[in-house]
Amino acid sequence: MKLAYLDIETDYVGKHTDERLFRDYGNHRITVIGVRVMEQPADEFVQLVGTAVSKDGLLHILAGVQTIVTYNGRSIPDRIKQKVGFDFPVIAAQLGIVLDREFQHKDLVPECWERGLYGGQKKVEETLGLKRTLPGKDGKWATEAWREYRRTGAKERLEELLLYNREDVFMLREIEKGLQKR
Repeated sequence: MKLAYLDIETDYVGKHTDERLFRDYGNHRITVIGVRVMEQPADEFVQLVGTAVSKDGLLHILAGVQTIVTYNGRSIPDRIKQKVGFDFPVIAAQLGIVLDREFQHKDLVPECWERGLYGGQKKVEETLGLKRTLPGKDGKWATEAWREYRRTGAKERLEELLLYNREDVFMLREIEKGLQKR
């Protein structure tokens, strides 16, 4: 079975400064989409960045994938709290495709809730004893890194952002394995 782990980074261009900004999907500009496609014996990682972010580009990467795994990515309300997540609603607003209607989807957040784990991805990683190579960074940092890269052209900022996104994506598999042990 061909499986994909997916995470996005965004630049918020809306007016909200509180929790509402996370639901203001139309004002999040996707800066990076990271996708790890796993199919035995190969494992491929691809990132769409900036102007390369497109519906066609994403669908090309996901060709043949049966299931997409995310952390808080769902656009269809979960069965526990009836809430949507972030990644897929932003992708729907920006690229015009509802991924969890086109693909099977496994969102790790409801699975975490079922095991008494709450919080964002980094908090759950910490609880599961997972260590990051880039600790202390979050979505706000990712937005600032993107803006600095765009303002200054500093390639090292972009490279650090891409490493951060890669770690987010690869940690999805580690969380999944950690949940299987609980």
